[in-house]
Amino acid sequence: MDIKQINKLRHPYERTLYLICAALNTAMLFFLVSGVILLWDRLLISSYFKNLYLSVISLFTIAFYSMGTTFAQTRVYSVRVSYEQFPQLYEIVQEFAKMLEMPRVPGIYIRQENGILNAFAAYFWGRNYVKVNTEIIEVGFLEYKDLDAVSFVIAHEMAHIYLQHTRFWYNASILLAKAIPILGTALSRAQEFSCDRIALELCPEGRHGLFLLLLGKHLYKNINVDEYLRQAENTRGIFEFFINLNATHPVDTRRVLAVYRPEKRGKLLF
Repeated sequence: MDIKQINKLRHPYERTLYLICAALNTAMLFFLVSGVILLWDRLLISSYFKNLYLSVISLFTIAFYSMGTTFAQTRVYSVRVSYEQFPQLYEIVQEFAKMLEMPRVPGIYIRQENGILNAFAAYFWGRNYVKVNTEIIEVGFLEYKDLDAVSFVIAHEMAHIYLQHTRFWYNASILLAKAIPILGTALSRAQEFSCDRIALELCPEGRHGLFLLLLGKHLYKNINVDEYLRQAENTRGIFEFFINLNATHPVDTRRVLAVYRPEKRGKLLF
């Protein structure tokens, strides 16, 4: 697969939004550091900046600690996919890693989460990994023998790794700016659209996997896709606009439309 073509699948606004967030993040850090240096000894102002400075350091420390504990919890509470453990799934992961020209195959972990259908990609200390909840594997892999749907979900998470959304310094470079209303969520939605586009390229036959996350294990196989697309096309309104504006993931109607009608590429706003 042409890696340049893969790179072109990134949402057209993702890089721009990232650069804006990174620039604002840098400006805020510069302001904080400069303020601490210049005003450290001034009684009233110094106290404010000292506390703010310590808060930023604490924020980065907490972020690092959170990444470490998340990785540790995943390792101790999950089963790792390998040649000997769920080899069919591991072959899929290896194939996607090869298509994306990843230097190392990320670790894939399966964990029971009391019925929650979800997955996420993460990074810690040089290691990329994906955690897939047991329920997705049970439904797609065992109950329906629907490896395509499972593959799409895994491909989406591996796309996060490929685009470096999980890396510590990537997230550190936008840590403060992502808290800015509207801007931070817009970047997050653009990232999700990018990963869906890559997953669609890696596993087009598995795009119905979105409905597994949307409807759950008992209904996703029975949905009338054409009717849902018509519903999505006609879902507009001021309140829908604000719901989407504050969402970290594209609302389902926008997300499904972007996957089933890729020429739309995914709208960040209605």
